[in-house]
Amino acid sequence: MNNQYKKIVFLIAILAIPSAIYLFLASQGKNTYKIQVFNPKSETCPPTNSADTMHRIPPFRLLSQDNQVFTEKNLEGKIYVADFFFTRCPNICLVMTSELTRVQEAFQDREDVAIVSHSIDPLYDSTHILKQYGDKYKANYKFWTFVTGDSAAMYNLAQCGYFIAARKAEDSQLLFDHSDKLVLIDKEKRIRGFYAGTKREEVDRLIMELQILLKEYQQK
Repeated sequence: MNNQYKKIVFLIAILAIPSAIYLFLASQGKNTYKIQVFNPKSETCPPTNSADTMHRIPPFRLLSQDNQVFTEKNLEGKIYVADFFFTRCPNICLVMTSELTRVQEAFQDREDVAIVSHSIDPLYDSTHILKQYGDKYKANYKFWTFVTGDSAAMYNLAQCGYFIAARKAEDSQLLFDHSDKLVLIDKEKRIRGFYAGTKREEVDRLIMELQILLKEYQQK
């Protein structure tokens, strides 16, 4: 290879580097992070009897901490985070609820975001007890609702609606078996994510993905 040819190759390489950097930076500037849409199914859960094959959170009728009827209509046009807990829970519920206060801090000024915490201990968790529990964690009730309802209906909503575990424990000392998962639901009532509510890094991911989901709606 003569010197003249080497100079030409070298010059082309130098000119190509800025173009490569530009393309890389341009691609990084675009939001290519997509939030998955979950479509779980279970043989133990009844079919939705709908032509829509996508799983969506079914209708429900519960009571809020203010003793007001709370249904899926209260969440129309909202992205929300759901969890299942009970106020006598001595361990994971305390961590989950504490982590949810971080979600409240991040989004409570938005009218299109909400948190719904479902008690699976209705015999003890009256609406009055739920209100005391929410007050303890400084819940903003315009943003964060604590709900209770019939035990069987609540277990079914957890298992066949949100596809997480919630049931009476076989060991009476444990009271209840339930998941530590926080579930992200979009405005179309579809499941968009599951996150361990006892792990700070998982809740960080929830907050990030909720922000991305909000941007997706803004771009529509």
